[in-house]
Amino acid sequence: MNKTKLCLIYLTSMAFFSASELSAGYTFKDGWFVDTADLATLSLDEHYNLGAQAMQCQRWSDAANQFRIVTLNFPNSPLGQESYFWLGVAYYNLKELDFANDAFSSYLRAQNTPQYFEETIYYKYDIADQFRCGAKKRLFGTKQLPKWAPAYALAIEIFDEVIAAVPCHDLAAKALYIKGYLLWQDNDFRGSVDVFVQLIRRFPKHELAPESYLSITNIYLEQSQIEFQNPDLLGLAEINVRRFEQDFPGDEKVEQARINLQTIKETYARGLFETGQFYERTDKPWAAVIYYKRATAQFPDTNIAQCCYRRLNTLWKYNTVVTPMDECEQDKAIEQENAIDEDLS
Repeated sequence: MNKTKLCLIYLTSMAFFSASELSAGYTFKDGWFVDTADLATLSLDEHYNLGAQAMQCQRWSDAANQFRIVTLNFPNSPLGQESYFWLGVAYYNLKELDFANDAFSSYLRAQNTPQYFEETIYYKYDIADQFRCGAKKRLFGTKQLPKWAPAYALAIEIFDEVIAAVPCHDLAAKALYIKGYLLWQDNDFRGSVDVFVQLIRRFPKHELAPESYLSITNIYLEQSQIEFQNPDLLGLAEINVRRFEQDFPGDEKVEQARINLQTIKETYARGLFETGQFYERTDKPWAAVIYYKRATAQFPDTNIAQCCYRRLNTLWKYNTVVTPMDECEQDKAIEQENAIDEDLS
C-alpha cells in the first residue's frame, strides 16, 4: 500500500473521528462550533487565576486550557485580551508553535499598547527561527492531525511581522538576515540580495552588515555559475565589493569578497575560453581568436586570460591566423563574429 493511500485512509479516519466528536462534544456558540470543554464554568477571575497558578507550577497544558477558556468566553475584557499572551506562552512551552504564534498575534491585535509587546516579539522571532530550523506545524491547523506540515513560508511571514513591528531593533536586523538567507536557499537570488541590501541600509554599523555584504558576493558567485553569460552580475558584484571596501575597510571578510569577485571573473573568462575552444575544434580559428581576445581584453588579470594568450600564440606560431590583422582580415573577423553571434542567439 503506497503512502498516498495511507494518507487518504488516515485523513478519512480523522474526518470521521472529528465528525463523531462534533456530535458528541461540541455546541453552537456565537455563530461557531465550540468544544464543550472550552465553555466557562466559573467566573472570568476564577478561570484566569487557575491559569496563572498553573503557569507558576509550569503545568502548561492546564494553563493553556484555562487561558483558552478565558479568551473564548471573555474576549473583550482586559483579562481576556491579556490571556492571549499567556495562552501563547503555554502553547510555546508545549511545543505547539503554530498555535502559540496565533495566540501572540491575537494578543497584539487585541490591544493598542500591549503590556508584553517586547516579550511577544521575542517569542514570535524564536518561533520563526525554530520553523526555519525544521520545526513542523500541524496539518490544516488542527490538533487532530500530526505535525507534518513544513513551515518555511510561515517562518518568513513571522520574520516580516517582526521587521515591521520593531523596524530599528536588533531583532529586525537578525530577522532580515535570516530572511535573506532563506530566500537564497530557495534560489530567489534577487529577493535575497534585496533583503541583504535593506539590512545594510537600515543597520549600516551592525555586525551583520559585513556579513550581508559577503552574502551578496556569495549569491552573485553562485548565480554566475548558472548564468555565466549574464553581463549584469559582474558589474553588480564589483559595485558590492567596492561599497564593502568603503564601509568596512579593515574587515577580514573584505578579502573573501575580493576572492569571490575574482572567481566570478574567472567564470566569465572561462565561458569565453571554452567557446573559443569549441570553434578551434570545429576548424574555425578566426572565431576562436575573437573569443580569446575578448577574454584577454575583458579579464586580463585572470588565469584563463593566460590560457587565451597561449592559444593565440600557438595559432600565430603555426600560421593558423595572422596577427596583427590587416584591414581585409579585420573585415573577415567582423563578419565571422556577427555570424557567431547569430549562431549563439
